[in-house]
Amino acid sequence: MFMWKNAVVLIGLLMMVSLPATMLVRQRWERGYVARLVIAAALMACLTVSAVPMLATQIVFLIIVAACFTRRVPMAATYFFFFFSTPAAGSLLKVAGAYISPLTPFLSFSGALVAGYLLHPEHHLRRRFSMSDIYMLAFVVIYCVCMSLRDTPTGIARTFVTYVIPYLLTYQILSRVRIDRVELVLRLMLFGAAAGGLLCIFETLRHWPLYAGIMGIKQDMWTIDSPRLWLERGGIARSYGPYSHPLTGGAMLGIAAIAGWALWQIRGRSGPLGVLLLLVFVGLASTLSRSGLVAVAVGIMTFQFLRGRYLLAVLIPFAGLTAVVALPILGGADAQFSTTYRMGLMIGVPKALGSHIWIGYREAILQGMLDQFIQGQGIVDLVNVYLGLLVEGGVVSLLPFLLFLASSYPHYRAIRRLRPDREQLIFAQALISIQTALVVSLALLSNWVAPMQISFITVALLIALRTQLSASRVAQQPRREPLVAEAPVVDGERLPALR
Repeated sequence: MFMWKNAVVLIGLLMMVSLPATMLVRQRWERGYVARLVIAAALMACLTVSAVPMLATQIVFLIIVAACFTRRVPMAATYFFFFFSTPAAGSLLKVAGAYISPLTPFLSFSGALVAGYLLHPEHHLRRRFSMSDIYMLAFVVIYCVCMSLRDTPTGIARTFVTYVIPYLLTYQILSRVRIDRVELVLRLMLFGAAAGGLLCIFETLRHWPLYAGIMGIKQDMWTIDSPRLWLERGGIARSYGPYSHPLTGGAMLGIAAIAGWALWQIRGRSGPLGVLLLLVFVGLASTLSRSGLVAVAVGIMTFQFLRGRYLLAVLIPFAGLTAVVALPILGGADAQFSTTYRMGLMIGVPKALGSHIWIGYREAILQGMLDQFIQGQGIVDLVNVYLGLLVEGGVVSLLPFLLFLASSYPHYRAIRRLRPDREQLIFAQALISIQTALVVSLALLSNWVAPMQISFITVALLIALRTQLSASRVAQQPRREPLVAEAPVVDGERLPALR
């Protein structure tokens, strides 16, 4: 069984986005690489809407991503394109494989990174130990231990395979690969996000979720078959795109908009670049997600502050606040109820947990401890990543995660001291702006898998850029010749020259 109509539209949308992306290339060989990415993304879309078993789909995804790595393109650039454009990135394809060892999209993508790292040693970096490594490992291990309490051995194995392996591999590999062309990293990220944004626009205009119906053809009960139920706001359907929820899509597209703004500062005025940015912003609007708007406002404000443009830094969040308050579809009674509900969660959830607040209690919702926070849909929606970590992993898990997020800023200070060139500095400022946007927007998300992965990737790229700059600075320092003691020359008796 094959949903060929959906596949034709998905391929057509990819081709439309590839036109402005191709016009931005700087070297001839990049056109061929863009074509390779489009073909790979089209093949992945066709696999998603086909009857190919879920396990085989995930394995082929791994092979496709690994095959797209090349020595001329930073691995982070290729990874970002697929992370933003494919349904695997948004966890639309949730779980496949053996019950004790599930194959999730993030795990298959991390496996592709391992394969690319082994196949392309020219990308390798040798870096020093960082405090971010401690915070990252502490968070993942402690969180998994707290999640595994009162669980079966099979459940414990699933938890560690799902979280420890992919997060650890992705962070470690991306922090150990070179970033020779930062402009290309931002460009491919924007390319992938524009593809996702155009899909969101199409779904809103046509009311046709292209990735719906996967459960029926895959015959897999574990698949997230979203959107089975369209979410609406103000009578307008909120698009999902390649993401598992409009909130996730809004946050991801907001992050891409920050990267696109940084790319605009590098490339200057450009028609094709403006088209890609427009697709991202309109796609973000199609999700009708306030968290995405907050991410854009906070990220660009931080970026402008870092560049010393203080007036624009103040005007952008003011404009975002005006849009949220002035538009009835985003404000009004719905916004007031959402604000009241979130404030009640912030105050009430820690009290409801009681002594479980230290190590978490993942059964709290199932056992009715949080029934007072049931909303109109009949569920308890925490709508806050930090509260979610508090419920599942407790304070002992939340603290190292906050320290890990905060460890981004010392890396940026070290990069500034290494005197990077203009593009590298803008790239570092974009990464810090994305991380700051994530710190704020994570407090507004209930579906947070993909945005949290971006926070790990951001720290990894900062470490990689810092390591590469340090190595370049050491290589540029003049070598001092070793001091060798020499005996003084004493003129002795000279023989007459032969004639």
